[in-house]
This record gives sequence, structure tokens and C-alpha cells, in this order.
Amino acid sequence: MTQYVGRHRAPATPLTSTLPVRGAVTLGSAAALGLAVPATATAAPSATETASTSETTSAARFNATVRAGDKGWIVRSIQRRLGIPVTGKYEMKTYYAVRHYQRDNGLTVDGMVGPWTGRKMGLPASYKTAKRTTSTTTAASRSTSRSSIVSTAAQYYGTPYRYGGTTTSGFDCSGFTQFVYRKHGKSIPRTAEQQRRAAWKTSNPRPGDLVFFGAPAYHIGIYAGSGKIIDAGRSGSSVTKRSIWTSSVTYGRF
Repeated sequence: MTQYVGRHRAPATPLTSTLPVRGAVTLGSAAALGLAVPATATAAPSATETASTSETTSAARFNATVRAGDKGWIVRSIQRRLGIPVTGKYEMKTYYAVRHYQRDNGLTVDGMVGPWTGRKMGLPASYKTAKRTTSTTTAASRSTSRSSIVSTAAQYYGTPYRYGGTTTSGFDCSGFTQFVYRKHGKSIPRTAEQQRRAAWKTSNPRPGDLVFFGAPAYHIGIYAGSGKIIDAGRSGSSVTKRSIWTSSVTYGRF
């Protein structure tokens, strides 16, 4: 039996039985009420959805490489994601933490935060622009630093070789390189092989880079340019500059 309220016909089923009470007319409610809905009307994404989409897009576009020696906000971002002290300097602790992260996540273990590692970490794509803007200044600064490393190494010509030595009273090969690098605020491992593993490999050596003999490394020196090294050679000798005597060497950079 049809019921009437005043002059209007009551609906057969109360609206409250099918539509939730929100205190506002949503798109769904409007359609149920027979109201016109603009063709372009869409539901606005939530704040969570917007943030998630933004992060995914940025991470997917990260296409830079951050390595030992780099500094700044991107290094701080990496350190926060790794859960290590935030210093803003890509030093040995960061290098090894990155290697552990890469190993745990099935990535290439090289100690550098390249595109794949950066995307996995969710790093922002904006670093690509920042890197490009400052690249010239950074390259010039590093070139000066490498030249200074050679100059510092040359100050210790004549220092005697001493097995296990790490001071000016006597150096062994890796003790010498570690000492010189420390003078420039660079913390590198103690032994020749540890330094070889930790360094960024390069086939285009520049003065101030490290020269490794063998793999595992049994000797190490500082590249002085023009095919020469400065090194603490062997017992009975002292720190000197000399020609590299073999082609069986590799080069590394910090």
C-alpha cells in the first residue's frame, strides 16, 4: 500500500537504509538522490596518497651517484635511512653501511649510492639537479685536494721504512698512505688490501689517488702523476718518489 506524506509521495525504502550518514552530500549520495554530477568531478586524493605518490615518483627518477668524499644534505639523507650517525660526510662508516645495505637488499655491493641503490632507499630525484649545479665547483675542489695530497706526501721524503709504522718515526706502505690522507681529513682503513677494497676504483688515475699492487694488495703508494708514485717501499729504504715498475696495478680514489 502506497503511503503519502502531505502532497508528496514517500519513497518505498528510506534513504538511511542504503546511504551512510556523513552530514555531507558525497558523489555517491548525489547519484543515489538523482542529482546532476559534473563529468569532471573526481575524488581528491588523501594526504597520505599524495605523499606516497610523490615519494614513489621521486625515488623512481633518482639518477645520480653519491660516493666516498661527497658531502651535504644528500649524504645526511642516506645516513638517516641507514640508521647511522648523521654527519653529512660520506666517510668510511657510511661506505661500509651502504655495502651492508646493498648486500641485504640484493644490490650490487660497491659502497656507492647509485641509481638503483638510491631508488631502493627512496632518495629524492632533486639531487640530480643539485649535483649538476655544483659539479664544476666540486670537481675543482677535489682536484685541488688531490694535488695537496701529493704535496703533503712529498714532505716526508726520507722518512725510514718501518714494518707496522704509522708515524713520522717510520712508515710501512699503508701506514704512510693512511697518515697522509688523515692530514686531509680523510679516514681510510689500515692495511693495503682494506684500502683497495674501500676505494672507488678508477682507470683514469689522477695525482693523489692510490696505486695498488696485486689483488689482494701487497703494496700501495700515492700516485704522483706521470707514471710515478710516492711510497714507503721496503725495509732499508725510505719514503721516496719513483716510477711504477709494473703494469699489474689498479687505482683507487677516496
